[in-house]
Amino acid sequence: MSTRYGDEEGMGPMEKGRNRYQKKHYAGALQAFTEAVRMSTGHMLLTALDHRAATYEKLEQLQPALKDAKQMIELKPELSKGYLRCGKVLQLKGERELALKIYERGLKKVKVGTDEERVKLQAMFSKLQNLQEPRKCLDPLTYLPLELAQMITEELSMRDRVICLAVSKSWKRLLESSHKLWTTLDTSCAKRQLSQKALRAHVKRSNYTIDRVITSQAGIDAQRLQYLTKYCKKLQYLKICYSGLIGETLLSALPMANNLAHLELSSVCSIKLTAVIDALNMVKDTIEVARFYHVTGARIRNAVWPRLEALKDLHLTAYEDSGQIYNLLDVIPNIETLSLFAFELRGSEMDLTHLRKLQNLELVNAALPAHPKFPETIKSLDLTSLSCAERVDLEMKLPLLESFSCQHSAVSTIAVQTIMKSAINLKQAKIGFRYDEPATAATFPRCQSLEELSLQASLYEEADLIDITTKCPKLQSLNLDDTYITGVAVKHFVGLGIKKLSLNRCNGVSFDAVEYARSKGVQVQYSFRDRYAL
Repeated sequence: MSTRYGDEEGMGPMEKGRNRYQKKHYAGALQAFTEAVRMSTGHMLLTALDHRAATYEKLEQLQPALKDAKQMIELKPELSKGYLRCGKVLQLKGERELALKIYERGLKKVKVGTDEERVKLQAMFSKLQNLQEPRKCLDPLTYLPLELAQMITEELSMRDRVICLAVSKSWKRLLESSHKLWTTLDTSCAKRQLSQKALRAHVKRSNYTIDRVITSQAGIDAQRLQYLTKYCKKLQYLKICYSGLIGETLLSALPMANNLAHLELSSVCSIKLTAVIDALNMVKDTIEVARFYHVTGARIRNAVWPRLEALKDLHLTAYEDSGQIYNLLDVIPNIETLSLFAFELRGSEMDLTHLRKLQNLELVNAALPAHPKFPETIKSLDLTSLSCAERVDLEMKLPLLESFSCQHSAVSTIAVQTIMKSAINLKQAKIGFRYDEPATAATFPRCQSLEELSLQASLYEEADLIDITTKCPKLQSLNLDDTYITGVAVKHFVGLGIKKLSLNRCNGVSFDAVEYARSKGVQVQYSFRDRYAL
């Protein structure tokens, strides 16, 4: 014996058994594993029994192998290993029906997520079930490799996953075996309110790891939202599409949302500005994205905003009366995207140069107290319908700017020219329909990188519009809706290589000119002006 296993010096019984098993010395392996069974307890005993049963199988001693497998189940009924071994031995004995029952019993006893081998147990059950009843079992999911079946279920919507739970026991086991399928709770398509029982079941399927919640009025109330924030400690994303006014429902749940990074209320979900401030104060340490698309009661002078060091993206849209915001700019030092719709900035100078990380700024239908100052880090600037107590000259440079819009605004021509001249990476500009537009385009700067330009409702003459386009050598898309151009300009634009033209309500352009442009591969939008329009 010592000559045969001379390489086992210093090994324990378990290692000796594995060594001999690999060398196909099954009798010697059986002796070593038997010694390991006698010396082991707990998980080590479970492993020793499993190895000894496998050795009995190789020696075609199936009855002692079955005895070891049953002992494994008695020892650790909450683990899959014993059921797997017992089912295999029973199949070797030709007792497939009994093996199927053992697998099914194991799936009931072994909880989802507690044992990595449960997935294998499910696969063995499905495979044997198909072999037992090939004519009755036409479930395509059970014929697929487990990995492929899981990939398919990941593509299903939450509603479809819930429906699939009721298809069959095998589908339910497969769906419930993967926690990551349930880490998002989306009730936005629910026709009736989610029951407390259904909510608890979903949370349990996720193993309390839900990190995204998208919900509507039919899906949530204060009690359910509190339950989610209390038991789902990984919740990071919360979007509410509630139709109506929300306030206390949200505020009652947020104190327990210790990891919330994204909070969003849709345009049909109204909230008072005081509630917005209170909500942000509750999550001030973690919130990175906050979007409120329907803010009411927004004229509050003494509101104190919390300091929001983590905030990167803020959107506020005021409804009814325009809102007034005091000192907001002082509490968002790391903001990257700031969108204020229909708000009036009050209480401080309009100086954003201290916001060194600001890249995207929208001041749409907003009002400014004085000349604004923006940081040079801005890449996207939207000042559509901006109003100001004085003409906005914006005499500054924005070298990183890629997108710029100031339609329907008080932004002066000097400001437009200064910005566009300095923006060497500018790709898109919407500068039509402004209150201050010069008589000629002689001072319009060259824009070497500009690809999209809108001069909608511009008062420039046709020759000036042609001159502007020649200063933009990379121009691909041009919007000249509501201007007084003719077919002469259209042919010029085609010659410049422009690929997309919008000529709606340009009554000086004939249909022949439009057809000519289209024949050259240009995409043209074209409609006539209403003759009865005032």
